[in-house]
Amino acid sequence: MGTRVVSYNIRFGGGRRIPLIRQLVTRLDPDVLVLQEATDAGAVMQLARDAGLHHVASRPGVSVAALARRPFSRIEWHERANARAILEFRLANLDLRFIGLHLPSGLSRRGEARRYRQLEVVLATVRGDSDDETVLVGDLNSVAHGDEPLVASMPFWLKLLLRLDGRIRTDVLDRLTAEGWVDAYRALHPGEHGFTLPAGSPQIRLDYLLVPSAVLPRVRECAPATDRDLAGRASDHLPLVSVIDD
Repeated sequence: MGTRVVSYNIRFGGGRRIPLIRQLVTRLDPDVLVLQEATDAGAVMQLARDAGLHHVASRPGVSVAALARRPFSRIEWHERANARAILEFRLANLDLRFIGLHLPSGLSRRGEARRYRQLEVVLATVRGDSDDETVLVGDLNSVAHGDEPLVASMPFWLKLLLRLDGRIRTDVLDRLTAEGWVDAYRALHPGEHGFTLPAGSPQIRLDYLLVPSAVLPRVRECAPATDRDLAGRASDHLPLVSVIDD
């Protein structure tokens, strides 16, 4: 048996795109769906009903939400001053602790510095006896060391910013790697881009499933969704689809 985990940034709460998001989510058939920019709790509930995900962890105005087929055995929100909320949850009959994340955006040095400060909050939250079963999932808005986004296809203002700023920073993913988490997509697909943004013509990878090394052998699949036509109309990110052995 495997648990199908989908991480998906639905952009600005989904809005009128919720029917398209529902259509895409239904095709992906997740057991657990971790959303980012899911600030409209009503839209989250509608998506849960339509997709058959009857167990919901969601708060109005909070970016991260989780929807699941099986009951949650634990839900805990971690909120600190000047940091985005972190959603910690466990599923019944599964020995993993999930941490749903949405780190601040911005490819500049300043953006990475904001993410790194948020990361300190995340690490302070997740450290403990269950680190070897803690899965980090979500839109980290950060680039991994060795990944090369298609800078030539980016808007001129962004290329200029990156040139003035020196380079795209990888501090956040470097720190997570040093702390023992493994980038599941890169471990399974060492020679592929795996870009997730923008959905219709992906040029950069910002969405991740990070697992402890002990959990990595249980990850059977981890890759962006392939339906770019529908995904490009539903949101600006491709969903990241993973399967983890129970």
